[in-house]
Amino acid sequence: MRRAMVKLLLLISVMLLSIASLTYSATARADKPAWEVFLPNASQVGTGQFRWWGFLVYDASLWAPFGEYRSGRPFALSLRYARSISKADIVKASIDQMRDLGFPVQRHPEWTQKLNQVMESVSAGDTLTGIYMPDQGAVFFYNDQLTGQVDEQLAEAFFAIWLSPKTTAPDLRQALLGKLSRSAQ
Repeated sequence: MRRAMVKLLLLISVMLLSIASLTYSATARADKPAWEVFLPNASQVGTGQFRWWGFLVYDASLWAPFGEYRSGRPFALSLRYARSISKADIVKASIDQMRDLGFPVQRHPEWTQKLNQVMESVSAGDTLTGIYMPDQGAVFFYNDQLTGQVDEQLAEAFFAIWLSPKTTAPDLRQALLGKLSRSAQ
C-alpha cells in the first residue's frame, strides 16, 4: 500500500512539475536553466572536466541550494558535452559504471529501459542535467527540456557515478564537490 501511494505521489509530482517546467521554460530568462524550478536558490558547488584518453568528453557542474552540497539533499548535476555521443552509449556506460560501483544492475533490468527514456543522444554543446530529489528520485533535462523521471534507487545509483567516494573519476568528484581546482584535473 505504501509503495502504491509513493508511486501515485511520484506520478502526480511529475505531472505538476512538468506543467511548471513548461510554464517556466516559456517565460524563463536566457540566463536561468529550466531545471532551476526544481532546485530553488541553486548555486554552483563545483565544476570539473571528464576526459577520456586526453580528449574532453564533457564539462560537469554540481549545483545545490545556496551552493552547499550535502549527501541526501537535493542537487543538480549538469553535463555539457564537448562531442557527439549516442544515447545507447550513454546508457551503456552509465549501467557499466553503476555495476562497477557495486549496484545490483542485474536485478534491475528496468534501469536500462528507464535510462533510455530519460537520456538523449548528444552533440557538442548539448547539456544533460539530472536533479536529485530525496525520496522522489530524479528528473532529467536535455537542453532545458524535461525528459522524465527515475525512482529513488536508480537515482542514487546513477549519481554515484560522479559522487561516490568509489567513483572511477576521483579528481572530477573532488572538483564537483568544490575541493579541487579545475586546473588540477
